[in-house]
Amino acid sequence: MLVYIAADNGLAQWADSDLVEMEQYGSNQNINVVVQIDKPAIGAQRLFVNQGTSHVLQDLGIIDMCAWETLSDFLYWGISSFPAERYLVILWDHGTGWTAMPHRSFGSDWSSGNVLSISNGDFQKALSTAYEFTDIRIDLFAFDACLMQQVEVGFELAKYARVLLAPQSIMPLAGLRYDEILESLHADPGIGSTELSRHIIQSTINNYASIQPIAISSVNLARLNTLGQDFAALAKLLMYATPNSLALLRQTVQTIPAIGCIPDTTDDFIDLGDFLAGLGETFSYPEVDRITDTYNKMVIHADFCGQDFANTTGLTVWFPDRYLQSKQLLGYYERLDWNRSQWLEFLNWFYDNDDIRPSAVSLQAGSVGANNDFRLHWTKSYDLATVTYHVVEAIDTTLAFNDQCENASLWDLSGFTLSSVNTHSGTYSFFSGNASNLRNYMETQNDITIEHLGLLKIWLHHNIEEPDDSLIIQYGPFEDIHYGASNGWVERRIILPSGNHQIRISYHTSSAGNMGGCYIDDVTLYNLDDGYVIRETHQDTSLYLYNELRGRHLYTVYAEDRYKNTGNVSNVLGVSVTEYAAPYSIPNPFQSSCYIALDYPDTLHPEVEVYSLSGSRVRRFEPNQIANKKIFWDGKDEDQRDVGAGLYIILVKDKSFKKIGKIARQR
Repeated sequence: MLVYIAADNGLAQWADSDLVEMEQYGSNQNINVVVQIDKPAIGAQRLFVNQGTSHVLQDLGIIDMCAWETLSDFLYWGISSFPAERYLVILWDHGTGWTAMPHRSFGSDWSSGNVLSISNGDFQKALSTAYEFTDIRIDLFAFDACLMQQVEVGFELAKYARVLLAPQSIMPLAGLRYDEILESLHADPGIGSTELSRHIIQSTINNYASIQPIAISSVNLARLNTLGQDFAALAKLLMYATPNSLALLRQTVQTIPAIGCIPDTTDDFIDLGDFLAGLGETFSYPEVDRITDTYNKMVIHADFCGQDFANTTGLTVWFPDRYLQSKQLLGYYERLDWNRSQWLEFLNWFYDNDDIRPSAVSLQAGSVGANNDFRLHWTKSYDLATVTYHVVEAIDTTLAFNDQCENASLWDLSGFTLSSVNTHSGTYSFFSGNASNLRNYMETQNDITIEHLGLLKIWLHHNIEEPDDSLIIQYGPFEDIHYGASNGWVERRIILPSGNHQIRISYHTSSAGNMGGCYIDDVTLYNLDDGYVIRETHQDTSLYLYNELRGRHLYTVYAEDRYKNTGNVSNVLGVSVTEYAAPYSIPNPFQSSCYIALDYPDTLHPEVEVYSLSGSRVRRFEPNQIANKKIFWDGKDEDQRDVGAGLYIILVKDKSFKKIGKIARQR
């Protein structure tokens, strides 16, 4: 029995009483009771607990019990120094589960000011490192700490332990009864992990039934991976339904308070089993039955005292009742192993209020083939909602506007000011102001013309109260809205439509509190010459292009999710095509008429002939009928009769130059 008592905090007095409980039975020939205990000011010790007394094995001095290395070293030392057939490990301290603000952690160490983070991987790193050196999976892993029986926590240690025992709820300060745990071990040294967990749960319920409502349970960690897979399959089905079908269930499901003992619908944690039961009453999916069966087999024993926890079933999961609460912790949750279950995607679907931009992609191109063909491919954009991709092509970029924001000579300011407090580059940036009821803006003094498409690059640094306040980038009817915290300077890269407008940047605040405003720096706008979107809502992360015209082509890609949030555009990639393309029709195939696109040296004046597959000439065009290297064909032959459906050969020739292509007509 290895007990890790991180009591360098306000719980120190309870650590002493728990040691007294252990010493009522202590170790014997079948059981080793080993403790690492740390208290304020006096430092940490490793103890061997006997009946009536404890022997100091090591004096460790002032250490950080919330460093992953410290926990890992204790596990390695305890397992290697006291070999056993079975191991019970108990972690003793404050607990906030994976996510309770502000720590997302287990433990609190006053000397270092640290906590042991669950979400950043430190907790798992401690376990994995100990396992790497011992090759021992812990038989029963227990938390004598609040709120730790969460599916997110279980997933972090599933590879390194067999059974997890922990409270779902707030735990009374006196914690587990160590004398009763050791009484069970002394009475039956060969007791298995599942049976021992039942004894500990029953002991806990018996001791606090008249004192405080609690919920505590044990689960079989070997089934967690199946649970995650089952939910991922179920989530795909659920997300075909409408989110409001589960609104009532979220309001009635058993919740777990992070503070106090009275559940409320606004709590961030819910009981997973009660939620699955509600799903079973709402949807007739075999997948619901499957995951419910997995869950029931996974929970070894769950119990509670107090009717407020009457619907607890053994395992808690994070399910904030509002989108904004969920959004604020997404970056932490994404790091958890449980995230593979599609739980975040499910939550995002449930809230149906996604305003997070997909991540930017990185664009590359393969080599150009003999048919002027090549493949664009890009990295997958990360987003909680389904994304599609927009692919933009241009022949060149031309600078349309550039300002390093060192003065206001190019702008009209209303409420915005030059500031040297926070800059991305240079000495100055523009600051929005920071007060309630603002309608501040800055706009270019002159209109800026975009002929086809534009690429705007702008650096932002903002901390904006959401959703009431906002930073708005405008170009004519186009708007790009920002709020929340940028956590430093970030570049925004967006495609602007054609037009002749000012760039306007507005900062609006409500009458409520505000967070700090925003800074603007390094604003650049490029014209994408002859730019157009060659693919919209493209689902794949690659695009095959065939028979591209001779010359240099520029490409960029950006992602858009189903809520119309757009990610930053990718890098602008140039591809050089050295051969002339074969003629082709626009559209291809065509039905009644088309333009035939031609590619040839500018010094030539070719004629164009259309042939049937049998070799008969259908139509001939003179050089003077070519405009912008295109010919209009009305689909008629030289006798002004409609040609039939099928393939036609296009011949472009002048002097020694000759290009042949095929086009198709449908009727």
